[in-house]
This record gives sequence, C-alpha cells and structure tokens, in this order.
Amino acid sequence: MRLRPALFAIAMTVSASMAQAAECMRANEEGEIAEGTLSLGDFADAAGRPEQAFILTLPVPTCLGGSDEEESVESTTTIHVFSTDEAVAESIEKFVGQSVQVRGSPFSAHTAHHHAPIVMDISEIDAI
Repeated sequence: MRLRPALFAIAMTVSASMAQAAECMRANEEGEIAEGTLSLGDFADAAGRPEQAFILTLPVPTCLGGSDEEESVESTTTIHVFSTDEAVAESIEKFVGQSVQVRGSPFSAHTAHHHAPIVMDISEIDAI
C-alpha cells in the first residue's frame, strides 16, 4: 500500500518537470514571446565603464532550453532586451515603465555586456 503514494508522488514530480520544460523559451529561435515590465538599468562592463541596458522583469520565472548546457537557463525573472532592427531599437525606450510583450530570439548571456541570464534580440515590442 505504501508503494502507491510513492508512485503517485514520483508521477506528479515527473509531470511537473515536464510541464516546466515545455514552458521554457527555446534558445536561438525566432518568435519567442515574453511579457513583463520594461526598465532601463545602469550597469558597468568588465572594465568598469558605465553602460545602460533595457531589462524586462517578468511576473513569473521563465527558463531557456538550448541544445547544450551553455545555452540553457534554469530560472530567471529578468531578460536583457535589445534589437538589431533599427526601427525597433529606436522605439524601445518609449516603453520604459510599461507592461510590454516582446517577440524575438532569446539566448543565454555570455559577455560582460549582457545584464540578465537571458538576452533577447527583439523584433517586436507592444504595450499590454
């Protein structure tokens, strides 16, 4: 009889883990969506020089799934957003302080210029 509760607990743990994995953003995939509050943060690079970055603070943690461990992020509530699209890049600042939805390609931070565990090159940003 004790085996049934243990099996149930294991099944629930596996199900929860699978559900969490299914909710992870996919590294280096276009069209991933994130929602949160946008801010402009002041940071320092590796040499101590000041720089600013747009940070999306999420209401609940997210994760990033990649093909290897270096591309993966287990859990974070912040995403560093930027855009290589000039028109989008110029529009980001007007959304500071607002709740927004962004769409783009996320990847894991890998330089001193990345100021959140997940970095996202966004192709769209909209107030929500």
